Amino acid sequence: MSRIRDFSKKEPARKENLDVNETILGVIGLTRAAMSEKGVLANMQLAEGLPPILADRVQLQQVILNLIMNAIEAMSEIAGRSRELLVSTRKAELGGVLVTISDSGPGLPPINLERIFNAFYTTKENALGMGLSICRSIVEAHDGKLWATPNEPRGAIFCMMLPVDGKSRSRT
Repeated sequence: MSRIRDFSKKEPARKENLDVNETILGVIGLTRAAMSEKGVLANMQLAEGLPPILADRVQLQQVILNLIMNAIEAMSEIAGRSRELLVSTRKAELGGVLVTISDSGPGLPPINLERIFNAFYTTKENALGMGLSICRSIVEAHDGKLWATPNEPRGAIFCMMLPVDGKSRSRT
């Protein structure tokens, strides 16, 4: 909580060299009960030999947790087909690390792809609309990028590009 408060007060992040795969696996452990309860099958495609990223562990975990929990919640609305979550990592062409979280939920209409990151915009009944806005702010504070695309034939993909050397990178 103190690191999230620090972020909201614009305090500098407590950055350290992190193994992004290890960070993701830690968050997956926290979400196993929710996945089991909602009947979500998780698949992992974590690339080996990724370079470490310079990031605040708690803030990065918060982003990954929010994206995974959003996917689980979105998929809980579907019936009659499988609920699949795929978390993958790979080295990006420009020297960064790309993390993708994709689901087989109802997806996002193309008109909402950028709006979903606006503060107070929500597609949920009982939500404030702050989660994705905060996630994007955290990623950008790490000189990274966060965006969403449709997952064909259904669902959404959230992509997070993180630099390995503290310099921002473009999407690949």
